[in-house]
Amino acid sequence: MVDNVSRLRKVELELLEVFIDVCEEHNLKWYAFLGTLLGIQRNGGFLPWDDDIDVAMPMMDYLNLCEHREWFDTEKYLLQVPQDLGLCRFAKLRKNGTTAFREEFLDCLKTEGHQGISIDIIPLAELPGMGAYHTPTLLNKEKKEAVYLKSWFEPAGTGMFEGMQMRIPAMPRKILNEVYGEWAWPHGVRESRPSCWFFDTERGYEGYIRRYTGMLEGIEGKKILLFGAADSLRIWLERFNLRGQVVCAFDNFSGKWGKELYGVEIKNPAELPALADKDSRVIIVSLWHQEIGRQLEGMGIDDYYVYIDEYYDEKIGNKVVRREDLKDGDKKFARWE
Repeated sequence: MVDNVSRLRKVELELLEVFIDVCEEHNLKWYAFLGTLLGIQRNGGFLPWDDDIDVAMPMMDYLNLCEHREWFDTEKYLLQVPQDLGLCRFAKLRKNGTTAFREEFLDCLKTEGHQGISIDIIPLAELPGMGAYHTPTLLNKEKKEAVYLKSWFEPAGTGMFEGMQMRIPAMPRKILNEVYGEWAWPHGVRESRPSCWFFDTERGYEGYIRRYTGMLEGIEGKKILLFGAADSLRIWLERFNLRGQVVCAFDNFSGKWGKELYGVEIKNPAELPALADKDSRVIIVSLWHQEIGRQLEGMGIDDYYVYIDEYYDEKIGNKVVRREDLKDGDKKFARWE
């Protein structure tokens, strides 16, 4: 199921609590930062439009943390560092068994590494001889160029965030002005957008990615049950040399039942559960894959795959390319002929 934002925030607060416990146990400095610091100053918690948590650490503490992932319960959490698959620009503490997609869907499918719900852990790099920090790895250009005096951070104070006591810089207003400029309400809300366009607090990202990318894995000898009887069915049949394994296709339009389309018999979806077993593979070949996926799950069928032609169209061998970059000789897929 897709969760609401309050559930996403609950997982992030769990991650924050775990992070704080580790820092306290190992005497590491950290501070609430960016939108989280702003939320403490304004609301005592999340900003109304915010759905992530930001903390910052002086570089030496940050590097110390990144070298000791075993400080966290690795069954439940992963400390992801920039050297890991996924090429995150700064460390993130992620919860296993969850999903948080931030990029466009096809990019998420091609991204390696952990894509669970996370909090951001941002390094404060010291500028030699200036008595100041900067954040060299942030996404936003303005934030990247911000410079903060070290005296603005210590001695650290405290502030409340969703009922939790947080370490905050000694001069939070100075830091917020450096990042956001004049931050009087409602500055920032007009340009805000959710950090996650899709998240799930109960299912891991691996299952979602496998559903959309693992269609052909272990398909040899499987009885193939296709769901969808339109042009995507034709494309699938022409793209993959698997017609001999196809038992039938299903469609929600009753006018197609009992007929053949592209040489495949079309059946009532009510017949699908009786045919789906460990020796079969259910594959959705339709633009309405989300709706059909929910329909299948309502039938008790969770083991299904989805064919998205754009994902396979971009793959020539192991090389990912754009259509406009293809040579004429490579434009051999049926939908482009």
